[in-house]
Amino acid sequence: MQSTPSTSRASAKAVIAVLCATLLASASVSAKKADRNQPADVTSKSFDGTQAPQNGQPGKVIWTTNVVLTQGTLKITGSKATGYLDADNTLTRVVVDGNPATIHQLDDQDQPMDGRARNIDYKIDQDYAVLTGDAKVNQPAKGSAEGDKLTYNTKDSTMTGESSGSAPVHMTFQPKNKAPAANAPAKPASDDTKKP
Repeated sequence: MQSTPSTSRASAKAVIAVLCATLLASASVSAKKADRNQPADVTSKSFDGTQAPQNGQPGKVIWTTNVVLTQGTLKITGSKATGYLDADNTLTRVVVDGNPATIHQLDDQDQPMDGRARNIDYKIDQDYAVLTGDAKVNQPAKGSAEGDKLTYNTKDSTMTGESSGSAPVHMTFQPKNKAPAANAPAKPASDDTKKP
């Protein structure tokens, strides 16, 4: 069977998604479990919270200038954010814009994840953040990923990624840490210039 460009692209996207999930799940760690049970706290220079939930539509709060959202070890920053509230006035989603917007979180082993993009859409009630526009995520103990769009699971630290157009998703895998050899004697360099 002959491969067409669209099936090749679809296959490549599937392989990239599997590799991203493997990369970021390989150490079998998860984001801080306690983070999900913490309140979401938002600070900024100003806010407009006058749009209450109506007719089944979510309410909105708009924060501007130096926006910082924290929830446990999770921290998202940007220049503007729009928060969405359910009928119970619970914050369920925050869309953060910045140049760049940033995200930081520790996992249960206190290993950091740092990301940045032009836009971060954090769906609090669904445990994931979508980083869009020159998105980059780095997990020093595992590796890093770059692409137009990265989706980071704030519950288990897994991720998927994709790029549009001809730009690829780029990933870097960190080698497994190996213990240094204990008191191994240094091997002398060979001298091939001497011949008997």
